[in-house]
Amino acid sequence: MSYLDLNYQHVSFKGSHNSYEQPASMSVQLTFDPSNPSNYGCRGLELDIWRNSDKIGTPYLFTVGHVTNDGPPLSIYLSDIMTWHQANPNHDPVFITLDIKSSDTKKDPLSNFPGEIDGYLSTYFDSSLIFTPSMVMPNPALSLAANVIQTGFPTLSAMRNQFLFCLSGTVEWKSYYANDNITQRLCFSDQDESDSDKHITPPVTGNFVVFNFHIYSRDIDTWTTTIPFFKAKNYLVRAYIASSAELWDASMSASVSNIATDDITGTNWANVGSAPFCETPN
Repeated sequence: MSYLDLNYQHVSFKGSHNSYEQPASMSVQLTFDPSNPSNYGCRGLELDIWRNSDKIGTPYLFTVGHVTNDGPPLSIYLSDIMTWHQANPNHDPVFITLDIKSSDTKKDPLSNFPGEIDGYLSTYFDSSLIFTPSMVMPNPALSLAANVIQTGFPTLSAMRNQFLFCLSGTVEWKSYYANDNITQRLCFSDQDESDSDKHITPPVTGNFVVFNFHIYSRDIDTWTTTIPFFKAKNYLVRAYIASSAELWDASMSASVSNIATDDITGTNWANVGSAPFCETPN
Protein backbone atom coordinates (compact mmCIF):
# COMPACT_ATOMS: atom_id res chain seq x y z
CA MET A 1 0.00 0.00 0.00
CA SER A 2 1.23 3.47 -0.84
CA TYR A 3 1.31 5.96 2.02
CA LEU A 4 -1.01 8.10 -0.11
CA ASP A 5 -3.77 5.53 0.46
CA LEU A 6 -3.67 6.11 4.23
CA ASN A 7 -6.10 8.41 6.01
CA TYR A 8 -4.56 11.53 7.51
CA GLN A 9 -5.40 10.52 11.08
CA HIS A 10 -3.51 7.25 10.60
CA VAL A 11 -0.08 8.66 9.75
CA SER A 12 2.93 10.21 11.45
CA PHE A 13 5.08 12.88 9.85
CA LYS A 14 7.99 15.14 10.68
CA GLY A 15 7.30 18.68 11.79
CA SER A 16 9.61 21.65 12.14
CA HIS A 17 9.44 23.43 15.51
CA ASN A 18 9.68 27.25 15.26
CA SER A 19 10.32 26.91 11.55
CA TYR A 20 11.07 30.62 11.09
CA GLU A 21 14.11 30.29 13.39
CA GLN A 22 15.67 27.57 11.25
CA PRO A 23 18.51 28.62 8.90
CA ALA A 24 16.73 26.92 5.98
CA SER A 25 13.81 28.48 4.13
CA MET A 26 10.32 27.04 4.26
CA SER A 27 10.89 25.55 0.80
CA VAL A 28 14.06 23.73 1.90
CA GLN A 29 12.43 22.45 5.08
CA LEU A 30 9.64 20.93 2.99
CA THR A 31 12.01 19.22 0.55
CA PHE A 32 12.12 15.43 1.04
CA ASP A 33 15.05 13.28 -0.02
CA PRO A 34 14.22 9.55 0.21
CA SER A 35 17.94 8.72 0.25
CA ASN A 36 18.41 10.92 3.34
CA PRO A 37 15.02 11.31 5.06
CA SER A 38 16.49 12.89 8.20
CA ASN A 39 17.62 15.86 6.11
CA TYR A 40 14.53 18.11 6.20
CA GLY A 41 11.50 16.46 4.56
CA CYS A 42 9.05 18.16 6.93
CA ARG A 43 5.31 17.97 6.37
CA GLY A 44 4.61 20.22 9.34
CA LEU A 45 5.72 23.84 9.86
CA GLU A 46 5.26 26.29 12.74
CA LEU A 47 5.13 30.09 12.69
CA ASP A 48 4.70 32.22 15.83
CA ILE A 49 2.39 35.11 14.95
CA TRP A 50 1.56 38.51 16.43
CA ARG A 51 -1.44 40.65 15.57
CA ASN A 52 -0.81 44.36 15.00
CA SER A 53 -4.20 46.02 15.23
CA ASP A 54 -2.89 49.40 14.06
CA LYS A 55 -1.80 47.95 10.71
CA ILE A 56 -5.06 46.62 9.33
CA GLY A 57 -4.88 45.99 5.61
CA THR A 58 -1.09 45.80 5.42
CA PRO A 59 1.31 42.85 5.29
CA TYR A 60 2.27 43.79 8.86
CA LEU A 61 -1.16 43.04 10.33
CA PHE A 62 0.37 39.70 11.31
CA THR A 63 4.10 39.43 12.00
CA VAL A 64 6.30 36.49 12.92
CA GLY A 65 8.53 36.32 15.99
CA HIS A 66 9.04 34.57 19.29
CA VAL A 67 8.89 37.37 21.86
CA THR A 68 8.04 40.63 20.05
CA ASN A 69 5.69 41.82 17.30
CA ASP A 70 8.32 43.70 15.28
CA GLY A 71 9.36 40.75 13.13
CA PRO A 72 8.82 40.28 9.40
CA PRO A 73 5.29 39.98 8.03
CA LEU A 74 3.69 36.56 7.94
CA SER A 75 3.15 37.10 4.20
CA ILE A 76 6.87 36.53 3.52
CA TYR A 77 6.69 32.98 4.88
CA LEU A 78 3.39 32.29 3.16
CA SER A 79 4.96 33.39 -0.13
CA ASP A 80 7.87 30.98 0.36
CA ILE A 81 5.43 28.13 1.01
CA MET A 82 3.48 29.06 -2.12
CA THR A 83 6.72 29.01 -4.13
CA TRP A 84 7.36 25.45 -2.96
CA HIS A 85 3.77 24.52 -3.80
CA GLN A 86 4.08 25.83 -7.35
CA ALA A 87 7.34 23.95 -7.88
CA ASN A 88 5.94 20.66 -6.55
CA PRO A 89 2.64 19.78 -8.26
CA ASN A 90 0.56 17.09 -6.55
CA HIS A 91 2.53 17.43 -3.33
CA ASP A 92 1.63 15.92 0.05
CA PRO A 93 -0.62 17.80 2.46
CA VAL A 94 1.23 20.19 4.75
CA PHE A 95 0.24 21.03 8.34
CA ILE A 96 0.98 24.66 9.30
CA THR A 97 0.77 25.65 12.97
CA LEU A 98 0.16 29.36 13.57
CA ASP A 99 1.14 29.85 17.22
CA ILE A 100 -0.63 32.99 18.48
CA LYS A 101 1.64 35.02 20.78
CA SER A 102 -0.65 38.06 21.11
CA SER A 103 -2.81 38.41 24.19
CA ASP A 104 -3.86 42.08 24.33
CA THR A 105 -7.38 42.73 23.03
CA LYS A 106 -7.67 46.37 24.21
CA LYS A 107 -6.72 47.91 20.86
CA ASP A 108 -8.94 45.69 18.77
CA PRO A 109 -11.79 43.46 19.96
CA LEU A 110 -11.21 39.73 19.98
CA SER A 111 -14.36 39.40 17.88
CA ASN A 112 -12.46 40.90 14.92
CA PHE A 113 -9.73 38.25 15.02
CA PRO A 114 -11.44 35.41 13.07
CA GLY A 115 -12.20 37.68 10.13
CA GLU A 116 -8.74 39.25 10.24
CA ILE A 117 -6.75 36.00 10.15
CA ASP A 118 -9.02 34.43 7.52
CA GLY A 119 -8.90 37.62 5.46
CA TYR A 120 -5.11 37.73 5.73
CA LEU A 121 -4.75 34.14 4.56
CA SER A 122 -7.13 34.82 1.67
CA THR A 123 -5.04 37.84 0.66
CA TYR A 124 -1.52 36.44 1.01
CA PHE A 125 -2.16 32.75 0.35
CA ASP A 126 -4.38 30.85 -2.06
CA SER A 127 -7.37 30.03 0.13
CA SER A 128 -8.56 27.42 -2.39
CA LEU A 129 -5.59 25.31 -1.26
CA ILE A 130 -6.58 25.34 2.40
CA PHE A 131 -8.09 22.22 3.95
CA THR A 132 -10.82 23.67 6.15
CA PRO A 133 -12.86 22.29 9.08
CA SER A 134 -15.97 22.12 6.90
CA MET A 135 -14.23 19.45 4.81
CA VAL A 136 -14.50 17.00 7.72
CA MET A 137 -18.03 18.02 8.70
CA PRO A 138 -20.37 15.99 6.47
CA ASN A 139 -23.10 16.42 9.07
CA PRO A 140 -23.31 20.15 9.97
CA ALA A 141 -25.77 19.33 12.74
CA LEU A 142 -22.89 17.73 14.67
CA SER A 143 -19.84 19.38 16.16
CA LEU A 144 -16.48 19.19 14.43
CA ALA A 145 -15.31 16.62 17.00
CA ALA A 146 -18.38 14.42 16.59
CA ASN A 147 -17.98 14.46 12.81
CA VAL A 148 -14.31 13.48 12.96
CA ILE A 149 -15.01 10.67 15.42
CA GLN A 150 -17.55 9.28 12.95
CA THR A 151 -15.74 9.79 9.64
CA GLY A 152 -12.13 10.80 10.29
CA PHE A 153 -10.02 12.62 7.69
CA PRO A 154 -9.60 11.89 3.97
CA THR A 155 -6.69 9.95 2.52
CA LEU A 156 -3.40 11.67 1.81
CA SER A 157 -4.13 11.24 -1.88
CA ALA A 158 -7.40 13.13 -1.53
CA MET A 159 -5.57 15.89 0.37
CA ARG A 160 -2.84 16.42 -2.22
CA ASN A 161 -1.86 20.04 -2.83
CA GLN A 162 -3.63 21.16 0.35
CA PHE A 163 -2.51 22.96 3.49
CA LEU A 164 -4.10 22.52 6.89
CA PHE A 165 -3.67 25.64 9.04
CA CYS A 166 -4.07 25.19 12.79
CA LEU A 167 -4.17 28.00 15.37
CA SER A 168 -2.19 27.31 18.53
CA GLY A 169 -0.88 29.42 21.41
CA THR A 170 -3.03 31.92 23.33
CA VAL A 171 -6.02 29.92 24.56
CA GLU A 172 -8.58 32.75 24.56
CA TRP A 173 -7.84 33.64 20.93
CA LYS A 174 -7.82 30.18 19.39
CA SER A 175 -10.86 29.11 21.42
CA TYR A 176 -12.86 32.15 20.32
CA TYR A 177 -11.94 31.39 16.72
CA ALA A 178 -12.92 27.72 17.01
CA ASN A 179 -16.36 28.62 18.29
CA ASP A 180 -17.08 31.43 15.83
CA ASN A 181 -18.98 29.88 12.91
CA ILE A 182 -16.58 26.97 12.49
CA THR A 183 -18.10 25.80 9.20
CA GLN A 184 -17.02 29.09 7.58
CA ARG A 185 -13.50 29.23 9.06
CA LEU A 186 -10.26 28.52 7.20
CA CYS A 187 -8.27 27.20 10.17
CA PHE A 188 -8.52 24.52 12.79
CA SER A 189 -7.59 25.29 16.41
CA ASP A 190 -5.71 23.01 18.76
CA GLN A 191 -6.24 22.27 22.43
CA ASP A 192 -3.28 21.99 24.78
CA GLU A 193 -2.99 18.83 26.85
CA SER A 194 -0.64 17.95 29.71
CA ASP A 195 1.94 15.28 29.03
CA SER A 196 1.98 14.38 32.74
CA ASP A 197 -1.76 13.94 33.40
CA LYS A 198 -2.61 10.26 33.57
CA HIS A 199 -6.34 10.97 33.70
CA ILE A 200 -6.95 13.13 30.61
CA THR A 201 -9.54 11.84 28.19
CA PRO A 202 -10.35 13.04 24.67
CA PRO A 203 -13.58 15.02 24.24
CA VAL A 204 -16.44 13.62 22.17
CA THR A 205 -17.97 16.94 21.18
CA GLY A 206 -16.87 20.54 20.57
CA ASN A 207 -14.71 22.05 17.84
CA PHE A 208 -11.25 20.76 18.72
CA VAL A 209 -9.82 17.80 16.81
CA VAL A 210 -6.12 18.69 17.07
CA PHE A 211 -4.38 18.22 20.42
CA ASN A 212 -1.03 19.71 21.35
CA PHE A 213 1.38 18.05 23.82
CA HIS A 214 4.61 19.59 25.09
CA ILE A 215 6.50 16.37 25.73
CA TYR A 216 9.26 15.65 28.25
CA SER A 217 11.39 12.57 28.86
CA ARG A 218 10.44 12.51 32.54
CA ASP A 219 6.77 11.95 31.61
CA ILE A 220 7.33 9.52 28.79
CA ASP A 221 5.45 6.67 30.45
CA THR A 222 2.38 8.89 30.82
CA TRP A 223 2.04 10.59 27.45
CA THR A 224 2.83 7.47 25.48
CA THR A 225 -0.17 5.93 27.25
CA THR A 226 -2.62 8.84 26.89
CA ILE A 227 -1.91 10.03 23.33
CA PRO A 228 -3.23 6.80 21.73
CA PHE A 229 -6.63 7.50 23.32
CA PHE A 230 -6.85 10.69 21.25
CA LYS A 231 -5.72 8.89 18.10
CA ALA A 232 -8.42 6.25 18.67
CA LYS A 233 -11.00 9.05 18.22
CA ASN A 234 -9.53 9.93 14.78
CA TYR A 235 -7.99 13.08 16.24
CA LEU A 236 -4.66 14.60 15.21
CA VAL A 237 -1.92 14.99 17.81
CA ARG A 238 1.05 17.33 17.63
CA ALA A 239 3.93 16.73 20.04
CA TYR A 240 6.79 19.18 20.61
CA ILE A 241 9.75 19.30 21.16
CA ALA A 242 10.92 15.84 20.02
CA SER A 243 14.57 16.80 19.95
CA SER A 244 16.22 13.55 20.99
CA ALA A 245 16.17 10.05 19.59
CA GLU A 246 14.37 8.86 22.73
CA LEU A 247 11.53 11.39 22.39
CA TRP A 248 11.30 10.85 18.64
CA ASP A 249 11.03 7.06 18.91
CA ALA A 250 8.49 7.34 21.75
CA SER A 251 6.40 9.75 19.65
CA MET A 252 6.41 7.28 16.79
CA SER A 253 5.34 4.46 19.12
CA ALA A 254 2.55 6.63 20.58
CA SER A 255 1.18 7.36 17.08
CA VAL A 256 1.81 11.11 17.25
CA SER A 257 0.66 12.72 14.00
CA ASN A 258 2.92 15.78 13.81
CA ILE A 259 6.26 15.11 15.51
CA ALA A 260 7.75 18.58 15.86
CA THR A 261 11.51 18.84 16.35
CA ASP A 262 14.28 21.42 16.27
CA ASP A 263 16.56 18.81 14.71
CA ILE A 264 15.22 18.86 11.18
CA THR A 265 18.66 18.10 9.74
CA GLY A 266 21.95 16.64 10.93
CA THR A 267 20.66 13.52 12.70
CA ASN A 268 20.06 9.92 11.66
CA TRP A 269 16.83 9.56 13.65
CA ALA A 270 14.52 12.49 12.81
CA ASN A 271 12.49 10.76 10.11
CA VAL A 272 9.47 8.49 9.78
CA GLY A 273 11.07 6.23 7.18
CA SER A 274 11.78 6.29 3.48
CA ALA A 275 8.63 8.32 2.74
CA PRO A 276 7.36 11.60 4.24
CA PHE A 277 4.55 9.73 6.06
CA CYS A 278 4.31 6.37 7.79
CA GLU A 279 1.34 4.43 9.08
CA THR A 280 0.86 4.71 12.85
CA PRO A 281 0.64 1.58 15.01
CA ASN A 282 -2.58 2.79 16.68
